[in-house]
Amino acid sequence: MMQRDLVIVGAGPAGMAAAIAACRAGSKVTLIDENHAIGGQIYRQSPAALSGLSVPTDTNAAHGKRLIDELESLKEQIEWLPQTSVWGYFPDRKLAVRMREGWQIITAQQVILATGAYEYVAPFPGWTLPGVMTPGGAQSMLKGMKVLPGNRILIAGSGPFLLVVAALLHAAGGNVVGVVETARRRDALTHLPALLSNPKLLLQGRYYFKQLRKARIPLHWGHVVTRADGAGSLERVTISACDSAGKPCGNFSTVDVDTLCVGYGFIPRTELTQMTRCEMEYQELLGGWIPRLDQRLSTSASGIRVAGDGGGVAGAMVAELEGAVAGLTASHALGDLTDKAYKQQITPLTRRLRKSQTFRMALDRIYQIRPGLLDLACPDTTICRCEEISRKEMEDGIQFGGTNISTLKVITRIGMGPCQGKMCWPTVSRMIAKKEGKSVAEIGNLRVRPPISPINMSDLLNESFIAESSESS
Repeated sequence: MMQRDLVIVGAGPAGMAAAIAACRAGSKVTLIDENHAIGGQIYRQSPAALSGLSVPTDTNAAHGKRLIDELESLKEQIEWLPQTSVWGYFPDRKLAVRMREGWQIITAQQVILATGAYEYVAPFPGWTLPGVMTPGGAQSMLKGMKVLPGNRILIAGSGPFLLVVAALLHAAGGNVVGVVETARRRDALTHLPALLSNPKLLLQGRYYFKQLRKARIPLHWGHVVTRADGAGSLERVTISACDSAGKPCGNFSTVDVDTLCVGYGFIPRTELTQMTRCEMEYQELLGGWIPRLDQRLSTSASGIRVAGDGGGVAGAMVAELEGAVAGLTASHALGDLTDKAYKQQITPLTRRLRKSQTFRMALDRIYQIRPGLLDLACPDTTICRCEEISRKEMEDGIQFGGTNISTLKVITRIGMGPCQGKMCWPTVSRMIAKKEGKSVAEIGNLRVRPPISPINMSDLLNESFIAESSESS
């Protein structure tokens, strides 16, 4: 068993900022991430073997590099565990991790979970075809492996992230034929006064709109992808105008493409947080189920803090601020930061966080997940990709009493595949809620158990691990 002072899970903007703040406060930091390098999704770094190849950067790249360089300058003071996944949490802050050398249990006095979020895709006919992926998947291919996802690319869904990916793919030489945005132009104009609360971020968004116009990439406001077709792989996509709920309302047209990048925002990644048994709450505009946090990002579980999108989707800049707050607070709890120093450093950070809330709430309302997206799936459309369960099979299961995840699993096997419901439950819970006339919060969240990610059976059969986990139960 490894015993540590402060363990930070996730090396994206929130995790990096937390590590920097805590390290500068004098704390001993252990930083864990599944990837080979720090940066997370937004500041993803390519493997060293591909360092000779170059790809374009976005407006956040320079800031991301400064953050990465700052963390790298502290590497002698930080224990860095790359390619390490945390697949379980046990009482008293025991983290079960899978490392390159095998499994291990890490016990920490303080834990910061900076686990990020998943992209949300509302199922529609053809969404499982090769060539259909998420915008984040395309971004990862380009940033991580320096490969374009296809030849003729359509970006669709909702949110400012679509513009970022479209501009990046175009700059890399990709033929981006258009961006399909479910939100309507009038939605953005309605919330313009709130958006003006942060001119810097508003100008950043304006930059991406200008890039699209300069590249002559059409932006279709108030439209939605209704189906994808092709013989064995994607060949064409059908789009339609949609109403304020995101429901198609006519004017269908088709576009010949070999790649569709579609995503409707993000869902907080909360599996580890749930395993701490802290209080959770449902916040639709923040992505769904999130931990209940105080002003210092502490959960109801002792010594556990959550920073970044895993505590409510709010973007990279907010995640970085939250990471710094969580890092300083953990250092203060460890006794590495005096009350006076803590107050001096935390006050300006919390002030900046409060200022960012107005802007973020406006974005959340403009690009919220719309109920009409549930109507895109036909009876034979796959809802659960792991178990290949169709919408009709799922609705039959609901009809037979599967009105919560546990019962529906038994009836249909939804949520029993490798992803354990992470991908399908945001859609399924909304469909149950609509059918039962209840709120999504009333339907409830997934029940999470270890392992939350695939591990070798040999780890579970290891006598030392069995002894450790038994003591923790």
